[in-house]
Amino acid sequence: MRWMGVTLMAMVMAALVAAQPLPTEIGVDTMLRWLITADHLPYLRDWKCLQFSSYDRTGGNRDFGNFLRMEGKTAVLAEMDGPGAIVRLWSANPRGRMRIYLDDMDKPVIDCPMRDFFEGRIAPIRPPIAMPSSGGVVSYFPMPFAQKMRVTVDDPGDMYYHVTVVQFPKGTKVRTLRLPLSEAEQAALDEVLRVWSSPVRLPGNLSFEEHTIPPRSRRMVFEVRGPAMVKGLFVMVPPEQFVAWRKGVLRIYWDGEKSPSVEAPLGDFFGSGFGATYLYSRLIGFTDEGIGYCFFPMPFARSARVVLENGLGVPLTVRLAVQLTPVSADELKRMGYFHAKWFWWFTRKGVPHQLVKSEKGQGHLVGVAMTMQSAAGLGFLEGDELFDVDGERAFNGTGTEDYFNSGWYFQTGPVIAPLHGCVRKTDNSIVAYRLHINDAVVWHKSADLKIEHGGTNDTEGVEYASVAWWYQTEPHTDFFTMPPATVLNFPHQPFALPPASLVAAEMAMPQRGVEVLPLFRFTDMAGMNAVVVRPPQRTLTLPLKDIAADRGTLIGYFVKRRDFGIVRVLVGEQDLGEVNLRSETDDGRVARVVLGEVRLTPGQTIRLIGDGKRIFAVVGFELLSQSPFITEWLLAGPFPNDGDKGFDAAYPPEQAKSLDEGLKAAQWRQVSAADGVLNLLPHFQPNTNVVAYALAVIDAPREMATELLVGSDDGVKIWLNGELVHNNHVHRGLTVDQDRVRVRLRKGTNWLLVKVENGGGDWALTVRVRDADRVLKFSVPQL
Repeated sequence: MRWMGVTLMAMVMAALVAAQPLPTEIGVDTMLRWLITADHLPYLRDWKCLQFSSYDRTGGNRDFGNFLRMEGKTAVLAEMDGPGAIVRLWSANPRGRMRIYLDDMDKPVIDCPMRDFFEGRIAPIRPPIAMPSSGGVVSYFPMPFAQKMRVTVDDPGDMYYHVTVVQFPKGTKVRTLRLPLSEAEQAALDEVLRVWSSPVRLPGNLSFEEHTIPPRSRRMVFEVRGPAMVKGLFVMVPPEQFVAWRKGVLRIYWDGEKSPSVEAPLGDFFGSGFGATYLYSRLIGFTDEGIGYCFFPMPFARSARVVLENGLGVPLTVRLAVQLTPVSADELKRMGYFHAKWFWWFTRKGVPHQLVKSEKGQGHLVGVAMTMQSAAGLGFLEGDELFDVDGERAFNGTGTEDYFNSGWYFQTGPVIAPLHGCVRKTDNSIVAYRLHINDAVVWHKSADLKIEHGGTNDTEGVEYASVAWWYQTEPHTDFFTMPPATVLNFPHQPFALPPASLVAAEMAMPQRGVEVLPLFRFTDMAGMNAVVVRPPQRTLTLPLKDIAADRGTLIGYFVKRRDFGIVRVLVGEQDLGEVNLRSETDDGRVARVVLGEVRLTPGQTIRLIGDGKRIFAVVGFELLSQSPFITEWLLAGPFPNDGDKGFDAAYPPEQAKSLDEGLKAAQWRQVSAADGVLNLLPHFQPNTNVVAYALAVIDAPREMATELLVGSDDGVKIWLNGELVHNNHVHRGLTVDQDRVRVRLRKGTNWLLVKVENGGGDWALTVRVRDADRVLKFSVPQL
């Protein structure tokens, strides 16, 4: 081990300039300068940061049109006593006339059409400090006030909005914003606009030192004594080792601590879980040449130690440069330590994603980057940020892309701005970042900062990875255990079984030699678990319990790898033959294998028999049902669904307690869907923001338990004989057999009522009933 001298590795010493403390008086010029400087970031705050928003007060996902109160046609978006400052405004659908009152509640300092404020038509505010952003609009123009503030909008409609404010301690001297700006204030704004419109430039005198880390090992690459402050950290990875941006893990230890304050894969630390990409925020990101840069100040008292872990099977070569500047011991007492922690998982229903958890001490969040990838679609973006500080909710957001200052699932694609951006958008993946400068989220005792996935944490199996950057006093909380770098990789190819499939991990019984493992542990896919059978165990028995009898083609989903063997598949006593699970590569893949025609009934088993010498693994089974679709329907509607309220509104057809009542409750007309897909669009006008009802009759020769297999675009409710049996309020495209609904048919006539909503776009329905012996008959009642 050697202690680095101050001239090594471009540790550029600022000319004995100490870090600048926070000012005793705060004005708009002060807060504008904060937006383009970093020296103030480590200083611990004695104020609060809060967010007013249109979030659903009931805990649901209707995050629009909710305000503090309505005063006639005027909505009050935010209201607070001072001293403080409005530091951020955002909306996905600005409309109406916005007024912002600071101290003087009779004369607004801002009075204009809301959209004009964000689009450069209200002097002196212009892009990029206020700007459109991929489906949203955002402003970081600070508006300090000494006594009180209020934000209102006339005729807001179903508005999505955020108003982020800081509240300074009583007695803080604040100069309330007045327009026009003074000469000094205008100069400060002009400098922000100039800097934010200029490219990020690295120091010209950087000198990189090369380090080689042996395979599957860790190595200390930098160590220095304090007191001092890291002013810049720069990393280069060779293009031929690009995967090291994920398989290389960065750890930084301050003042001899045993648990690192910084712990993240290299690429994620600089903002992207897909490695070096086109991301250049003001403080962290990547240059066009693929150099990772970080300008977050990192103070320390006694020592700083940087360690890199190499998860590759070959030596990793990296180049590193560090900048240092002196800092006095007295100033250090007023600062927090820099932290950056990675959190990575596959989402589970009912559990939000953790960004930061701090159980002790004081601190403040200064940024977040997230990498998210699903098996299909971007529905996970419905999740709201939920920031609890000191035991109270400080932020309750309205959607993930809203948190990143955009809207409508990043409507216009990638955006790169000084404090936020979306640098990757595909039909199932997102990489986004946001810095918190004037809107740093402050806590004095504890912080629990989370973000939902889906409207109510309901998008299971999505790969989420985040890095949060923050400052705090020690000790920090270790809220995530970093897996070995050897198992890390860029976001895996997402995998999900088709709807209504049998999931092997849910069917398997505890058994020696049988274990359930996530796919990402031994394949290049992720999102589900597999059941793995290891020799000498050779048999896996999967009982069929939660099923209804049906006939169809059985499809198996097995893992294929070079070291896997052959497995025989039996359903009951029916032998479906052998499946060869050997592949030509070491990277496992899930393979879809057609096994044959079967009749499945409750109480049967699926048995897999290996050769006792090699491993095999199975994910699940799909039965392509041969049961017929319902093709004849009665339709009624449309009924209003403004603001998604119609889905839960009890229109007359669903109030009926009998078939006769149902037929009298609306004007019905008969339609046919020869292929089973009932396209609702041509049958109704209007056909957006509406709901409609479909009705059919099922005749059963006896009482029987079965399943409805339902596909819908969008949400769907189902009643059987007047009883609600299914309620799935979703916005989705139609896939056959998306939902499985367990029902019990009575002997004779059963009436089926289906409610389908449409927000926009396609609108369709499919329904069939599992019927292994073809004994059911379908019809519509006579009108």
